[in-house]
Amino acid sequence: MSTSIFTNQNTFKLLNDWYHLMISQKVNEAAALKKEINERKDEIKDDQNLLMYYSLLDFRYKVLTNGLEVTRNGFEEVESLFTPRDNFLMFYYHFFKGIHLTSISSFVEAREHYEKAERLIESIPSEIELAEFYYRTAAFYNYTYKPLEVIKRGNQALELFKKQIGCEINVGLCKNLLGGICIHLEQYEESEEYFTSAIDILQKQEASELILRVRNNIGWLYASQNLSSLAIRHLSEVVENMPNHYKAILLLAREYHKLGEEEKVSELVTKGMEICNQNNDELYKHHFNILNEMNLNISTERIEKTILEGISYFDKEELYEYTKEYTEKLGVCFYKQENHVKASEYFYLHHQAREKKIEKGALK
Repeated sequence: MSTSIFTNQNTFKLLNDWYHLMISQKVNEAAALKKEINERKDEIKDDQNLLMYYSLLDFRYKVLTNGLEVTRNGFEEVESLFTPRDNFLMFYYHFFKGIHLTSISSFVEAREHYEKAERLIESIPSEIELAEFYYRTAAFYNYTYKPLEVIKRGNQALELFKKQIGCEINVGLCKNLLGGICIHLEQYEESEEYFTSAIDILQKQEASELILRVRNNIGWLYASQNLSSLAIRHLSEVVENMPNHYKAILLLAREYHKLGEEEKVSELVTKGMEICNQNNDELYKHHFNILNEMNLNISTERIEKTILEGISYFDKEELYEYTKEYTEKLGVCFYKQENHVKASEYFYLHHQAREKKIEKGALK
């Protein structure tokens, strides 16, 4: 690790302590230290490298305190400074840029930055920071469906966090992440075991908001098995306590759609779209638009047009799981209408997306 670039080592240590509090999810302590650091802003501004490190960590603090509301311009303050040349700052620039791009659903570009960060991994000064990198990249590969990478990196993070004092919450979050990939792999019993363990750990830490994250995934677990009443119970609790959790709103709306509750679906879709428009989350905009058309059910052609708009985005971001899901829905719609040419076309596209998904998830 090269920290000689920082002229004020005491302030650098303070910033580093702040980052470690963020990693270990100590929100109140991180907030208190942020106030102390802000009192040293004049010292920080005098050192260009310290200012860059502070700006990077300030972005990371926003992810900690309001991760669901990271916006497309949320990294502009960092990028307005300068492009770092030191390996330590370059690592964190690319790592946090990857987090930002993941948050706004720009997955292909996010992967490029994570890969650049990984080439600088020797710059990471401590095991807790290494564990954080493995956890965040595992979460990224969970979004983009590379299950082997999720399992490998998720377990690397889990084992490193287990060795750290005061990182019990992180252990719980790793188990939540591993439970999520088990849903993708249809290993439902293993998924439930991970979620149960995660909740037990987080309850002991009184991490109520993070428990809601796990409950969201439990709702997804039940939804994946068409256990709508159980899914709705968990997801309703999440939405009630975290009204801007648009991912839970989408899952909840989908379950009501399965039950034919058109008015509830419409209400939830409107709410979810408002949040996604504020955050400019293109991925979830497409999900909500598609669900809205399916709920209105005015015509298969309108549903087809909206799904094709989504598929254009999904393929651009290599999200073949969603292309697979929605082409199958279109194939079924046209089959029911006895439009066998269209049905055949979309079942073939479903097959192609499945092949791309398998290829993407394969061990390289």
